[in-house]
Amino acid sequence: MKNSTIKRILMCRPLYFSSLDYIINPWMQPSLIDQKKAMKQWETLVAACEKLGIKVDIIDQVKGLPDMVFTTNEGIVYEPNKVLLSRFRYKERQGETPLFEKWFKENGFEITYLPEELYLEGNGTMFFWNDKIFVGVGYRTDKQAVRYLQKLFPKHEVIDLYATAPAFYHLNLSFFPLNDETIFYYPEAFKPEGREILKKIVPNLIPINEREMKNFCANSIVSGDTVIHQKDSPSFTNRLNELGYKSVEVDLSEFKKSGGGIQCLINVLERGE
Repeated sequence: MKNSTIKRILMCRPLYFSSLDYIINPWMQPSLIDQKKAMKQWETLVAACEKLGIKVDIIDQVKGLPDMVFTTNEGIVYEPNKVLLSRFRYKERQGETPLFEKWFKENGFEITYLPEELYLEGNGTMFFWNDKIFVGVGYRTDKQAVRYLQKLFPKHEVIDLYATAPAFYHLNLSFFPLNDETIFYYPEAFKPEGREILKKIVPNLIPINEREMKNFCANSIVSGDTVIHQKDSPSFTNRLNELGYKSVEVDLSEFKKSGGGIQCLINVLERGE
């Protein structure tokens, strides 16, 4: 098994997170968000990352863009200083893109732009794994984007995994690659053909149960031998420990009220061995 360490990430300070006043996914509970609690939870996550030696770059949230905090959706860094900028399907999030485009340019990243007719929402729905790229398809990303990715990354096999319900609009709600042999997944999130593909190509494919899925266990990050994940999932923690991983639990209950968790809040900019 092989794991890289995360060296540098981008996060967005949730200054106006509780201003959320729309619903674009089934998890959203706008009126229930506690702004002060959300900020404390976010700061705890930042501290947990820094304790692992991860450099945290921070962009401040702009008022009127509550989901801007979910930086993983903004683009995916695929080579040193190269980023594929996202395009959001919903107008509520489209105002975020120019702000992150500006940030990436100012920080020395070369930007690759999607064709105008395609929607793709970054790390949240696209995972590099060995010589493959998994892409969640069905609600925010369509088949045409998969074809584009295959042209952009010809050395990788791009595999589309169709979601079964709107609750799985991003792949990171039901799919967590732990290392180059092991992937956690929620089987019911994928159509039968997708489940069969995963069973054939993933040596150690581990299902998570409904409780773990609803507690956003798939929305975790791994750096080296440590996994940062949502607290209160003892069975998930036990399995990580059995696989030789350390577990860091963080409570992000306020962010779950917008359909996001730990991995959603973190855009990985640089990895190391």
